[in-house]
Amino acid sequence: MMRGHRAIWSYAWDLHDIGLDAALGRVADAGLDTVSLATSYHAGRFLQPGNPRRRVWFPQDGTVYYRADPARWRGAEIAPLVADIVATEGDMLGALIDRRARGGPAVSCWTVCLHNTRLGLAHPDHVVRTAHGDPAYYGLCPSSPAARAYAAGLVAEISEVYAPDRIEIETLDFMGFDHGFHHEKDGLGLLPEDRFLLGLCFCPHCIAAATADGIDAEGARAEVARLLNAAFAREVPAPAFPDFPARGIEAFAGHEALHAFLAWRPRVLAGVAAELRAACRAPTRLTLIDFAGSWWGGVDLGLIAPHVDGVIWCAYTAPPAQIAAELAALRGLIGAGAALSLGLQLFHPTVADAADFAARVAAAEGVADGLNVYNLGLVPPARLGWVRAALAAGLRPAPDRA
Repeated sequence: MMRGHRAIWSYAWDLHDIGLDAALGRVADAGLDTVSLATSYHAGRFLQPGNPRRRVWFPQDGTVYYRADPARWRGAEIAPLVADIVATEGDMLGALIDRRARGGPAVSCWTVCLHNTRLGLAHPDHVVRTAHGDPAYYGLCPSSPAARAYAAGLVAEISEVYAPDRIEIETLDFMGFDHGFHHEKDGLGLLPEDRFLLGLCFCPHCIAAATADGIDAEGARAEVARLLNAAFAREVPAPAFPDFPARGIEAFAGHEALHAFLAWRPRVLAGVAAELRAACRAPTRLTLIDFAGSWWGGVDLGLIAPHVDGVIWCAYTAPPAQIAAELAALRGLIGAGAALSLGLQLFHPTVADAADFAARVAAAEGVADGLNVYNLGLVPPARLGWVRAALAAGLRPAPDRA
């Protein structure tokens, strides 16, 4: 049996509707020892076969699921909004912390940082903007001092007031264009390079910060606008960068200002991670939720790893052989001292059955220190049996990092 944490991502409304005792019973029966609660989250439409009351649910957009203290946020340009259900249905984070004190499971806070449409609409001067100046309201820009202060404020408040075992930070990036929004329309037939270029942020905060760092940010913006205008003018799509995305940002090496701007973006995110690290109070540990395509949003784990205690690598669609290879590469990148967890989902048909899930878990043998499973309310309760069977088969973490 794995000695590291074994967590399940969960929503406050599911804990309420299932009942806290019954929900924690499901968690324990599955062989899991940690509840990772969404403490800052976005909107969506969720089909919830694991929830006995809210079968289809539309969460309140861009809210937090704990009792934020207005006094802490007085004077902040961007401040959190507490979800209505915290008042009507209780502070589930507080309830979990109380259960932990009485021998219950460990508690992790799954915290969405910069993906917040409600805040983006309320603070358009702090959102990601395309090379043409169009806002992406769903993403606060990590170059914005106010957005950074908001993310750091969440980490500080949660760690100081609740002291969870971990805070798992998500969307610590520039989001990108290919995110997923309401009723998206694309009649052009966007190529990968087009989607990537549309996701680059050239808001005033990025332009000013990059320019101060010696980057020709305006030149990069003009070049991206020119490339996009050319793509929009073509009768049918035709790649201008046929080696993208295979070569990553090196596919743009022939465009000096653009390439320099792309190389600069990860430094911004490393700076944000450092600020969150400084805001996180011991004994709470800071963990980054990441995935294979995050470099599109500017993430460079080599730069961020020194500022976090660990990484949860979400390999939802990867087959077992790919999971093993990715984890091995990550271990070399983040070093022996950082915790490395595998994030898996229980969605069918991406995961076919119990044997398929077990094979994915086994791929982490000897490398991963922990497991995070998605998600308590979004799958039938019976599917948690896949987790129980996989963990019963045994998963040993890498030596000396339990």
